[in-house]
Amino acid sequence: MTGRKSGARQGSQRRIPQPLGVTPAPLRDLKEYVYELYVDAGTPSTQRMAEEIGQDDALPGSPSKATIHRIIGSTELPAGQEDVASVALLLARWAGRDPGKVATRVRRMWVAAQLAQPLGSPVVDLDPFALEVHRAISVPGDRSLPRLPAYVPRDHDAALGDLVDRATGGESLLVTLVGESSTGKTRACWEVLRRLPPGWRVWHPFDPTRPDAALVHLAEVGAQTVIWLNEIQHYLLAPDARTAEGIAAALRSLLTDRRRGPVLVLATIWPRFWEALTLPSATGADDRFEQQRKLLTGIGRCVVVPKAFTEHDLYRARQRAHHDPRLASALAGATDGEITQFLAGVPELMRRYLCAPPAEKALVHAAMDYRRLGHGPALPHELLAEAAEGYLKDQERGLRGGAWLEEALAYCAMPCHGVPGPLTPVASRSGTGQGRAYRLADYLEQYGRVERRLMCPPAPFWAAAERHCLTTDDSVTLARAAQTRGRLRIAASLYGRALKAGNTDVRPELGRLAEAVGDLDRAKDFYEAAWEDDRRARWELVRLRQLKGEPGRAEELAHEAANQGDSSSLTRLVRLRQEAGDEEGAQRLTRNAAATGKIRTYAGLARSREEAGDRHGAEELAFLALTQTGSTYALSDLVGLREKAGDGAAAERLVVAAAARGKVRPALRLAGVRRQAGDRAGAARALDLAADSGSIFALTELARLKRRWGDSEGAERFLGTAVRQGSVYALTELARLREKAGDRQAAVRLYRSAASYGSTDALAHLALLKEEEGEGEEAERMACGAAGGGSTFALLELSWLREKNSDSEGAERLAHTANRAGNSGALVLLARLREKSGDKSGAEALVLRAARAGDAQVLNEFVLRREKSGDSEGAERLAAAGGGRVLLQLARLWESDGRKPEAERLYQRAADLGRTRALGELARLKQQSGDHEAAGHHARAAAHAGHVEALSDLAHLCAQRGSLAEADRLYRLAVDAGHDASLPAWSTLRARTDPRWHDLPHYGLTAEGTLAGPWRFAPRRP
Repeated sequence: MTGRKSGARQGSQRRIPQPLGVTPAPLRDLKEYVYELYVDAGTPSTQRMAEEIGQDDALPGSPSKATIHRIIGSTELPAGQEDVASVALLLARWAGRDPGKVATRVRRMWVAAQLAQPLGSPVVDLDPFALEVHRAISVPGDRSLPRLPAYVPRDHDAALGDLVDRATGGESLLVTLVGESSTGKTRACWEVLRRLPPGWRVWHPFDPTRPDAALVHLAEVGAQTVIWLNEIQHYLLAPDARTAEGIAAALRSLLTDRRRGPVLVLATIWPRFWEALTLPSATGADDRFEQQRKLLTGIGRCVVVPKAFTEHDLYRARQRAHHDPRLASALAGATDGEITQFLAGVPELMRRYLCAPPAEKALVHAAMDYRRLGHGPALPHELLAEAAEGYLKDQERGLRGGAWLEEALAYCAMPCHGVPGPLTPVASRSGTGQGRAYRLADYLEQYGRVERRLMCPPAPFWAAAERHCLTTDDSVTLARAAQTRGRLRIAASLYGRALKAGNTDVRPELGRLAEAVGDLDRAKDFYEAAWEDDRRARWELVRLRQLKGEPGRAEELAHEAANQGDSSSLTRLVRLRQEAGDEEGAQRLTRNAAATGKIRTYAGLARSREEAGDRHGAEELAFLALTQTGSTYALSDLVGLREKAGDGAAAERLVVAAAARGKVRPALRLAGVRRQAGDRAGAARALDLAADSGSIFALTELARLKRRWGDSEGAERFLGTAVRQGSVYALTELARLREKAGDRQAAVRLYRSAASYGSTDALAHLALLKEEEGEGEEAERMACGAAGGGSTFALLELSWLREKNSDSEGAERLAHTANRAGNSGALVLLARLREKSGDKSGAEALVLRAARAGDAQVLNEFVLRREKSGDSEGAERLAAAGGGRVLLQLARLWESDGRKPEAERLYQRAADLGRTRALGELARLKQQSGDHEAAGHHARAAAHAGHVEALSDLAHLCAQRGSLAEADRLYRLAVDAGHDASLPAWSTLRARTDPRWHDLPHYGLTAEGTLAGPWRFAPRRP
C-alpha cells in the first residue's frame, strides 16, 4: 500500500475530469492541489481508493466512492475535513510525497476554504444608494416616505425581467441598459433584483478603482452572482487600453463558461459610449474595441431605456402617485414625460446651472470640459480654481469679490430639492495625495459632452492640467485630447508629466512627437526606453535608425526584437530597404534573419524574396522554417502565392516535398485555393496528397468533393478510412450517404453509433427519420435534445415541414425553440415561407421577432425584398421598425438609385430615430444641392452628436467649390473638436497663402489656438 503502483491504474474507471471555474480562490487552491495529487498518483479509481481507506485505521475518514469523486472532481467544498485529509494522505503515499506535510497543508487549505466568502453580498443586505441609484427629490411635509419613490414598471422593465428570468433558469447573461442620464437605468436594475431567488449575490467592483477591481477579481466570480457594472464605460473604456480589453475578455470567458454559471451581468451605459464601443471601425483598421463590441453585441443583450414616459406609463404613474407625493410632484412639474429626470432633480439642476452667475458657471464649464476630455470623476480644487479663470471675461474678473471661489463652490454644492447640486464635494482617496475635490453632476456631464463638444478649452484649462491633474491616467487622457486638437506642445508636456510620475506607456507617443519636431535624438531615447514593452516603439526605433543612415544598428535592433518574440520589425525592414531600391541590403538582411527568425518571420521573409523574383531563396527560407521550427506556415504561404500566380506545377512540387516530410497543411492550403477558383480536379489532386499522409480532415474533404461530384462509392471509401481512424464526424457523414442511397437500416445503425459518441448532428438526423415514420412527438423530443447540444438544423427542418403541412402553430413553436437554442434562422425561414405565400403581415411579425433575438441581417433582407418587389412603402415601414440603422441603409440605396429627395427624407427620419450619422449624409446632400446654410447646420448637428468628421467632409467640399474662408472655419472647428485627421488638409489649405502653415502637422497650435512656432523638447538632464 506504500508503493505508487499499488493504487495507480487499478480498476477500469476513466480519469476524473478536473473541476474548473471553482470559486472562491481558497477553494480553488484546495481543489487544484488535491487534483495535482490525484494525477501524480496515477489517477487511481475511486473504488480502489475507497477500499484502501476503509482498510487503513490510520486514516481519519471513511469516504464513499461518491464522496471521493466529489472531493477530486466537483466544484463544491467537501463537507468533512477528515474525508479530504484521508484522500490526500492516500494519494500522497502513492505519489511518493511526504504524507505529514500534505496532511498539514490540506487541513489548512480546507479551513481557509471553509472561512472564505464568495464575492458580493446577499440581495437583502444591499443599499440602493451604494449601488449608485439616484436619490430622489424631497417634497414639503413631514410624512415619512420610503427611501426611493414609488416605481412605475415600463416596457423595458418587462424585457429586462424576461432576461433575468433566463439567468435564474441557468443561463449566463450580460444585459446592458442603454439610456441617457437620469432616465431610470440603475433604478430598473435595482428593481429587477427582486426577481432573484434566495442564494444569489450581487458584486459591485469599485475598490480601489472600478477597472482594477474588475480585472483582478473577475476570475473569482462564482455561480448565482450578479455583477453590477453601473456605467460600464468606466470598465470598458478604462484609460489603460490593456486593462479595458482584459476586462472585456474576462467577461466573455465568464459568460461562455457553462461550468461557472449561471452569472448575470447588469450594466448601464449612455448612448454615446454605447455607440463608441459597438460600432466597428469604418475602415476595418485600428479596431480598438473589438473585444468590447463582441462582448456587448455578440454575447450580451441590449435593453433601451427611453427618455420619456408614454401615455400608458403616465396613466400607471398617476395611479401610484396617490401614495407618493414625490411622484405626484414629478407628474405635475415634468415636461415631455421626463418623469425620472424630474425625480432626480434635473429641472432644478439645469435652472441652477443656466442661471448661475459668471464665476459659478465658469467652474461648471471647466468641470464639464475636464470630464468630457477624459479626466476622472474627482476634480481637484486647485484644478478647477485655476482653470475657471479662462472661462471669465475681463469685465467679469474685475467684478469678483475676494471670497469669490468659496462662494461659487458653495453655490454649486447646494442640493437641488434633495439631490446633489452641480458640483458635489467628494471624500479624498488614500494614496493619491488628493486634497479637496469635486464631482460634476451626471446630467450636467452628459449635457456638457453634447453642448460643448465643438469647443476647445481655453489656455488656463491646459495650464491647470499641466500642474494639477489628479492621476497619471488623467494626464494621459488629457494629453491625448490636446494631441487630437492640435495642441502638440501641451500634449508633450502632459505626457511628460505622466512619464515623470511613472507611466512608461507614454514613451512611444513622446517619441512620435519628438520625431515630428525634428528632435531625432530625443525620439530615439524615448523609443529605446519603450523597447521592452511596446512593439510599435521597436519598429519606430528600427525605422529611425535606418533613416538616420545607421543600417547596421537598425539590423541589430530588428534581430533583437525578433529574439524577444517580435519578428515584424525584420520583415518591415526588408521591405523598407526594397522600397528604397537597396535590393542587395534586403537580400543580406533576409539571409541573416533566416538563422534566428521565428515562424512568421520566415513567412514574411520568404514572401519578400518571392515578390523580388528570388524563388530559390524563398523556397530555402520556407523549408528552413519547416526544419528549424516544425511549422509549415511559411511553406503554405508560398504554395498559395505560386498557385495564385498561375504556377500550379511549382505549388504541387512544394506540396509533394512537404508531404514527404509528413506535413499536410500545404496540401490543404492548395486544395482550398483551387476549390475557391472552381478547379475541382486540382483540389482533389491536392487533397489526395494529404489523404495519403492519413489526415482525417483531408479524408473528409475528399469525401465531400466526391459526393458533390456524384462519386458516392469514392466518398464512402474515404469516409470509411476516416471512421477507422476514430472520426465521429465521418461516421455521421457515412450514415448520411447510406440514408441517401436508400439503405435506411444501415443509416439508422450508423447514426445511433455516432450519437452514442456524442454527435448531436447524428441525433438530429435520427429525429428527422422519426418524423418520416410518423412519430412526430418523438421526433420533436430528439430534435430538442440535439439542439441542447448545439445542433438545431432538425428543429428548422421540422418547423418547415409543419408549415408546409399547414400546422402554423407547430411551426412557430419549433421555430421559437430553435431561437431559444441560439438559432434565429428558423424564424427567418418561416418568414420567407409566409412572404412567398402572400402573408406579408405574418412574415413581418416573424422578422421582427428574429431581429429582437439578435439577427442583425434579417431586417436588411426583408427590406430589400420589399424594395425589389416595388413595395417601397412596405420597405420603409419595415426599415423603420428596425430603427435608424436600417433606415440609413435604405436611404443610401434610394440615393444610389437617383431618388435624392426621398433619400433625404429617410436620412432625416433615421437621424430623428437616433442614427446621428445620417446628419453627415444630410450635410453632404444639402451641400451638393447648393443649400450651404442647411449643409452647415446639419454638419454641426452631426458633430454635436459625435461625428466630427462631418465638419471636415464639408470643409473639403467647400474648398473644392472655392469657398476657402468657409473651409478654413470648418477645418478649425473640426480640429478644436478633436478631429486631428483634419490637420494635414487644413495645413495645405492655409499654406496656399501662408507657407508657415506647412509646419502645422509638426508643431501644432498654441494653447490659444494660433499657429505654433518651432519648439523643442527640454534638454536631457545629465
